[in-house]
Amino acid sequence: MRVIALATACLSFVLLSMNAQAQNPAHGAIKGHVTAEDGAPVPGVGVRLKDSRKQTITGESGTYTLRNIAPGTYVVEAFVAGHDVTSRSVTVAAGQTVEADLRLSVSRQTLQEVIVAGGRNKFAKKETDYVARMPLKNLENPQVYNIVGAELMQEQVILDYKDAIKNAAGVNSTETVSNGRTSTIIRGFRTQNYIRNGMMANQLVMVDVSNLERIEVIKGPSGTLFGTGAVSYGGLVNRVTKKPFETFKTDISLTAGSYNLNRITIDLNAPLNNEKTALLRVNFGRHGVESFQEAGFKRNYFLSAAFSYKANDRLSFLVDLEMFRNQGTPSIAYLNPAAGVTDYKEAMGRYYNRTYYTNDLVSTFPGYNVFAQMNYKISSNWNTTTVFSTGGVNARNQYQFAGTWRPGTDSITRTLQKYSHNYNTVQIQQNLNGTFHTGPIKHRVLAGVDYLADITQPTYTSRFILDTVSASAPTPFLMMEKIYPLFPTPTAAARNFYKSHLDRYGIYASDVINFTERLLLMLSLRWDRVDNQGTTNMLNGVVTGNYSKSSFSPKLGAVYQVIKDQLSVFANYQNGFSYSAQTDRQGDLFQPEQANQWEGGVKADLFQSKLNVTLSAYDISVTDKLRADPEDPAFMIQDGTQQNKGFEVEVIANPFPGLNVLAGYGFNESEITKANANVGKRPARSGGKHMANTWISYRLMNGKLQGLGIGGGVFYNSETPFDDANTLFFPSYALVNGTVFYDRPGYRIGVKLDNISNTMYWGPWGEPQPPRNYAVNLVIKL
Repeated sequence: MRVIALATACLSFVLLSMNAQAQNPAHGAIKGHVTAEDGAPVPGVGVRLKDSRKQTITGESGTYTLRNIAPGTYVVEAFVAGHDVTSRSVTVAAGQTVEADLRLSVSRQTLQEVIVAGGRNKFAKKETDYVARMPLKNLENPQVYNIVGAELMQEQVILDYKDAIKNAAGVNSTETVSNGRTSTIIRGFRTQNYIRNGMMANQLVMVDVSNLERIEVIKGPSGTLFGTGAVSYGGLVNRVTKKPFETFKTDISLTAGSYNLNRITIDLNAPLNNEKTALLRVNFGRHGVESFQEAGFKRNYFLSAAFSYKANDRLSFLVDLEMFRNQGTPSIAYLNPAAGVTDYKEAMGRYYNRTYYTNDLVSTFPGYNVFAQMNYKISSNWNTTTVFSTGGVNARNQYQFAGTWRPGTDSITRTLQKYSHNYNTVQIQQNLNGTFHTGPIKHRVLAGVDYLADITQPTYTSRFILDTVSASAPTPFLMMEKIYPLFPTPTAAARNFYKSHLDRYGIYASDVINFTERLLLMLSLRWDRVDNQGTTNMLNGVVTGNYSKSSFSPKLGAVYQVIKDQLSVFANYQNGFSYSAQTDRQGDLFQPEQANQWEGGVKADLFQSKLNVTLSAYDISVTDKLRADPEDPAFMIQDGTQQNKGFEVEVIANPFPGLNVLAGYGFNESEITKANANVGKRPARSGGKHMANTWISYRLMNGKLQGLGIGGGVFYNSETPFDDANTLFFPSYALVNGTVFYDRPGYRIGVKLDNISNTMYWGPWGEPQPPRNYAVNLVIKL
């Protein structure tokens, strides 16, 4: 903390000195915003004084400043290669700053390729309406978040959702279970992938990146705005999907690579009328790949359609449909080590490529997501947003495998499981956003209500032990024709057969108060109610776990901009909680677990957005944690605590056109602190104490090879405990990845090589991760 405070003070002093010396008092300045035809701010646009050498480029929020201008009348021009110049006349007075906003005659989406080709800081797109559920700049927001944008995913030739998330500072996502489902470890807590466009969208299968515009990793307990059902104490991951825009554009992407990788995606966008009030965007994807292990494959299909309609200047609609069908074997095969193992890599490395099952063990996951939104502008300062979301999976045929290593032998027991699962969620949300003043004080407010139903239709699990085989010798073949009749039926000897229904209700409000242009305070509060109708055992009709509970969740934040729009210091307090349907030995329900976070840090956006820095330190304390009752392990007691604290750094830089740098580091001290035999130990599946990520790329900005580029980076994760008792650890690892690409107006070619050093490493459950692999990608732009 002392290091952070000292660094903050030094940075503030230097920048204040620079700011004080930058302006000649006898001269003036011009500042303003450059927006596209559709009103969106446009970064990377050149702004100059006509017939002068004085020029600059707009920052990430479309702002610009021209300093040290002698008094007089000038013409300010905004210019983009290949498009008309936009200009206006301004008069500058000594010691004064005049505002001059400029509006281009094309949409931001049309300008996207020009902006990227301009070599701007393309990884620093921080603006989002989802984090605070209101338009709030990064420097104004007291919460920390990372954004992985489409440009970075394209440059790295990202094909796997969890590979994209590794670009967020202090975050790990190597878990792979079932048919590709993954989760993310944020600040030492495991977080499921449940949020899509700010709404619940439970994803039990692999997320295809073809329809993603960006991924937002929001740090800290966020129960105040997002509720309790889809976030962890460490934060959440929000998948933001592609939206339609106002010009015709089609991208056809073809990818081939290691392990018989073959992939095609098509991204088609078109206005449906001359007025461009009706827009459609369609994405289709097909992904096929074999496993690096001895068996395993995936054949995934994906289709999305997004339609927007602007009825008038006040009313607009957006409807988004997503359908997928994933088919394949269990994503990865792994063994738990036998008792007495002390070196995980030495013991388990010999089984890295083994599966002990065959490609007959096929599962099918059909699913869908539907999202609908209506925006109505009440006045220039007030608007409402109504959102509806539903989605689910109807997976009646899932086959899973578990291999248990028998202690003291070279053999494993093979267990097979059939899992029939059908769930869906329904969420409705109503938000009111507005701006008003009380005297000189500005208020930006949010008030909202939401309802979420989480429904599991009759679901069962059938499981049996098949046989015992040698762990080192070739494995007897699994044929589903012979195995299928061995599975018990739900009404006979099924492991379980149940259905459930849970309703959540929320009321929340947030007020961002600007006492001055530089000082703001955020006050937020949520009331949350959970009505659990219980889990019904379909074998005997018994209902268990039904309860009704409610809780308040506050959130406070403060920001002071040391230098307006360039440097801010912030602090926040956040609260999160989670309910449990379990009871103690007396049959009494438990209180909600509570997580409280204190955090402080610095955010900077410097040198016309060429340097973007976030530095933060946090302390998360979880109280009333459940643990097994030591007198009767069949029950739980509520007296545990856990503390996670640490700091994170993210640096995004564009030192000169064409060179882009992304670097992050996270330190996390996670510890069980009370009422457990494992006090003082780091919990399993809490990620490494040290995590770091870097990515550096450069592309030629002119000449015959303009658009040719190269990129490379490293991801590091320190050793991670296998169990809460910390008797065994997954080894630390560093992954080196690289790409070469050639980006032209009509096409793009990219080649990537991942895990160049062929490092052997494992996920949080002991699942082996891919060795060295490559992919070649061709994008045809129509």
